[in-house]
Amino acid sequence: MIFRHPSPTRARFGVATAAAALLVAGCSGGEPAKPPHPVFSAPKAEQPAKALEATLATAGFAFRQTMTFELGAGQATLTSEGRMAPKARHAVGTRTWTFTKRVTTAEREALLGASPAPSPQPPELGVAVDGADVLVRPGSAPYWIRHVPSDFTADGNHNTEALAGTQVPFGGTLLELPASGGRVTKSSPAGTGRTYTVRTPAPASLALFPKDLRDLLHRGTDEAAAPLPVDLVLRTDGKGRVTRASADLGALKARDWGALRSLKGIRAELTVSRHGAPAPKLPSAARQLAARDTVREIDELDPGVCFDPHTGTSSDRLVVSRPCGTKHGARILAQPELKTTYPGADGARRQAETACDQAVPGSPAAWRAESAERDTHWFTWPTDKWDWGEHGAAHATCYVLTR
Repeated sequence: MIFRHPSPTRARFGVATAAAALLVAGCSGGEPAKPPHPVFSAPKAEQPAKALEATLATAGFAFRQTMTFELGAGQATLTSEGRMAPKARHAVGTRTWTFTKRVTTAEREALLGASPAPSPQPPELGVAVDGADVLVRPGSAPYWIRHVPSDFTADGNHNTEALAGTQVPFGGTLLELPASGGRVTKSSPAGTGRTYTVRTPAPASLALFPKDLRDLLHRGTDEAAAPLPVDLVLRTDGKGRVTRASADLGALKARDWGALRSLKGIRAELTVSRHGAPAPKLPSAARQLAARDTVREIDELDPGVCFDPHTGTSSDRLVVSRPCGTKHGARILAQPELKTTYPGADGARRQAETACDQAVPGSPAAWRAESAERDTHWFTWPTDKWDWGEHGAAHATCYVLTR
């Protein structure tokens, strides 16, 4: 916690022979039979999955999806857009949140993710997928953070893995659902293509969300009951490639104890275009930072070290360590020791506050002078009681925000 702070004919034959030839020609239809359509000739139940295969067989495509959360009197919308190259397992795009005025601070933080800054993670996150690696760019940061699979298990970093999809490179789009084994309840012509309604179980839809948000949702019934269905409407072009998809995810409910308990429903709309587009260009190596070298728990940093508080990981404990000679968002002033015995949530906060109030005045004046707010510092502390005394004494972290 902190405080304050996407056919040939035959000639020269007799009359009878010519007639026979004509008869044969009539029986054979006159022209060779057309080859079966790769999607529409398959059994109806298989066509949505075949449509996904046809989509993924292209070199690349563009996508844009909006996912809207109805929250009490407010509304939050996540727009994911960019380009994917399925064969190369590449994708580059953005995820951007917008909110109406009545979305609460707690709801915003639950959707955006917490950070060690007084504000949650930025509403815009750049995302690039390179095979098994995921790169993120928080807000307007001048760098991309590359996460390799071994980084996904780090505490507070489970959400990053979900940014890479399972069926397509970019995670969280409705293209994840056609292969989930749902039942086709409707199939009808739509121009040169077709429209399908696929009934999928709600639990499959949970895979559209990163872990932290998934934990705040459930399938809408108790665990012993049959899950409620989600209807996925899928539209294809004449080649059977997906062009649009939509779903009402109202079968998913928010847990009573979470920050999204005012949730009334979720709906998603996806557009896929530019089939065959070239693969997107990944961020240059010069703009990349390796997560294993730069993303740290805030209390692992020593006094005087500089960092950026936004990592795109939705953790209020992870930061990006930065050289103090470059533009940075914060600097550690002190890390005073706390008691080894956990004093409870309120006691831990009070103890950290007191310790920082006492330690900050003794830090170098040049560090304190970087503060964006004069005579203001921020502090954080371990909120899990297992962090107290397990590896020695717990520490508070006192820091200033520099921009």
